[in-house]
Amino acid sequence: MDETAISSFEKNIGGTADDIANSMVIKDDMLYILGQTKSINDANGDHYLLKLDTNGKVIFEKTYGGNLAEEGIKIITTIDGHFLLIGTTESTGNGQKDIHVLKINASGTVLWEKSFGGSLDDKPADIIETSKSEFCIAATTESFGAGFRDIYLIWIDQSGNLIRQITYGGSDMDGSSALVEIENEELMVYGYTRNFGATSRDLYLMKLTSTGDSLWSKRYGGNGYEESQGFAQTPTGGFLLNGHSSSTDSKHDMYALEIDANGNQIWENNYGGTSHDGGQALLINEDENYVLVARSRSFGEGDRNIYMLITDAKGNMISEKVIGGSEDDWGEDILEYGSSYFIVGHSNSFGAGDNDVYIVKLKK
Repeated sequence: MDETAISSFEKNIGGTADDIANSMVIKDDMLYILGQTKSINDANGDHYLLKLDTNGKVIFEKTYGGNLAEEGIKIITTIDGHFLLIGTTESTGNGQKDIHVLKINASGTVLWEKSFGGSLDDKPADIIETSKSEFCIAATTESFGAGFRDIYLIWIDQSGNLIRQITYGGSDMDGSSALVEIENEELMVYGYTRNFGATSRDLYLMKLTSTGDSLWSKRYGGNGYEESQGFAQTPTGGFLLNGHSSSTDSKHDMYALEIDANGNQIWENNYGGTSHDGGQALLINEDENYVLVARSRSFGEGDRNIYMLITDAKGNMISEKVIGGSEDDWGEDILEYGSSYFIVGHSNSFGAGDNDVYIVKLKK
């Protein structure tokens, strides 16, 4: 790692239209950020890939897409040293929105691309490379399944060819937000449900075999509306979940809970103020404390600001920080690297356009 790295910065990248970031990874001391741009090439929106060094210098920017709308949702590194990008496309595929998967190298050159979905909207949330050398995509589908919207898992091989696809859900609404592989090649799928006894919309967690057979599923939340966002496995083998909840505050709080490996709740907590606050992302840092990122109307001077807090492993607050300006600022992803945190999202408090990609580096 570069010992001369700048300890902290805020940076905006974009043009006169909307430009946003949804996901990032770091590889070889370089930050790769994926989102959507409406400023470059296509006003409908294209996948937008940025490569920066850890001091915030832009190495390149790339766009991918056709004549209609694309949005990049998630980027991951692959075992063979490349990257997978997933998002939505209206330019190719079978329906209104389809799942778009691109494999690229470190220079941003496309190695292959595929589309998946049916005649209606299908949107991905997460992708992992499994220990069986397959890629598994967690998505939400309106094209297939039992209800208006269902959880949709797709397995593809290293060349992007379909291996299998399965839907999960009831007669109402279900969707996926995150995916983790655990021991024994099993999968944990985090999302939401309005089925299975939910009075409004609850957080929903499924444990599956590597081929998608259900082992168990559980709901979490109160009588109000819960929205699923961040998800991670804890050092003790349980799981940390966050999102939004209106069950204790009708205006919504960031909602976080920890469960054990069998899905039993250990603790739950709400964080926020007198206005709307909603969890967007999380990580477990090298000290095994929990770092939670929310969008907040309770704190800061803007319409929304990024609200970041650190808790201990029992959910007790250690510190909090508000990031942003006088308008609308969102944090969509966070990672820890060396002695810093990086947060990406979008902002119309700063920059050139309606929204610009917003990158924040914070010294720990």
